[in-house]
Amino acid sequence: MFKRIKREWYYFSRVINPKYSPACKLSLKCYFRYIKNKFFGNYLATRVAPFVFSPQSDFELHILSQKGNLWMAVWSLNSFLFHSGLRPKIVIHSDGTIDKKSAKVLKEKFSGLEIISREEADEYIFNRPDISEKVKKMRRTKNNLLLKLIDIPLLSQGKKTMIMGDDVLFYSRPQEIIDFIEGKTPYAALVSENHGRCELGVNESYLSKHKLIERRTDFINSDLLLFDEGCVTPAAINEYFENSVKDENFYLLEMAGLSCVLAQSNFSFLPLDRYHIKGSITEKTVVKHFTSPRRQDLFAYGIDVSRESIRKNGK
Repeated sequence: MFKRIKREWYYFSRVINPKYSPACKLSLKCYFRYIKNKFFGNYLATRVAPFVFSPQSDFELHILSQKGNLWMAVWSLNSFLFHSGLRPKIVIHSDGTIDKKSAKVLKEKFSGLEIISREEADEYIFNRPDISEKVKKMRRTKNNLLLKLIDIPLLSQGKKTMIMGDDVLFYSRPQEIIDFIEGKTPYAALVSENHGRCELGVNESYLSKHKLIERRTDFINSDLLLFDEGCVTPAAINEYFENSVKDENFYLLEMAGLSCVLAQSNFSFLPLDRYHIKGSITEKTVVKHFTSPRRQDLFAYGIDVSRESIRKNGK
């Protein structure tokens, strides 16, 4: 209980500090919205109107999520479906903590949504003979983010797959994503971009073999990715782990792996000025990714601005 109180105070203190949340400087509206979205999100999620549609058979949207992120996941999905007009099959991968109540809400809100439990995924992955023992060993660790790198590509059955974080929100039409899904681009993958380099944690031989630095692999962000079937194979995942010099405690292990594998394909970056992490929401913003250091902003204004953008455009 003490740790939770300490954590909640840490985030609220960032909301009221203009250094970390300049958009909320002396804004009672921001403070109210933060409390509403952070502490009453589960209730608010039950009040959202269901998004009823017929899912596409060849396009899947996958999210790794956890208990406590229900409101975030609901609004991340809602904002994408509305602004894109796309209708993927939605698959939620539980890190092992999503309970029956949260699962029921998610399934009620989005047509055809499937939730893959940790137990189901474990049985599938650990019984695959084409996955190396090193990969299986790493996946047994407490680094739950590895489910995004290992489980999602191997469990997806779509010709096109999208990986999205539950802390990603949409604010306008993502034309680049729509074009990719409709086959109007020459690329095999679309990736979002970090504002700076991220450590890949692999040996020099692997870096050189795949020309990873030249291809700006260390700028790829793994919370918004789209790729064609066959871009992420068991062999490529095995090779990454064989050449990684990091252990399971490396926080970026999953992001580095997806980056290294997808960079071997014909990929393109999404425009950083429209699909961004840093900075405020502007008229140009299509997507803002509210990473952990900016999570307070998701609750203080991110969700509500996204909701307003939908109301303004007709829902």
